[in-house]
Amino acid sequence: MRTLAVALLLVLTGCGGGSDPEPAASAKPKATASATTVKPTVAPPEGTPAPEALSKFTCDKNSKGTWSASGYVANASKGKVTFQVTVYVGEATGGPEQAKTQRVTVAGGGSAKFSIAKVPAPKAGGPCHVQVLATA
Repeated sequence: MRTLAVALLLVLTGCGGGSDPEPAASAKPKATASATTVKPTVAPPEGTPAPEALSKFTCDKNSKGTWSASGYVANASKGKVTFQVTVYVGEATGGPEQAKTQRVTVAGGGSAKFSIAKVPAPKAGGPCHVQVLATA
């Protein structure tokens, strides 16, 4: 009888495993907050793209190394429209860059000249980019 009790005890001990089961993995991973936040140097554009309104656009660097841009915006509609013209000099990197913006209000059927002086630019210069938006 004593042998049977010891054999039964050995069988039960072998089946029990002896270690606690690992807790099941959580079904929902915990979200972690990002430590970095990118803030643009220029307000995001507001309005509808209106590249067709732009004409006679020039963007040049003067002898002192300062960039300026000028051109005309035309309003083909009957009502008053305000255009937001933004000029940027440099390689398009996809990140926030320094640019200069001017708002020009044009009566229905009219056009207006704009001039933007002292456009920020890297020392290496680069191509000149322009964006025209109709804002109102």
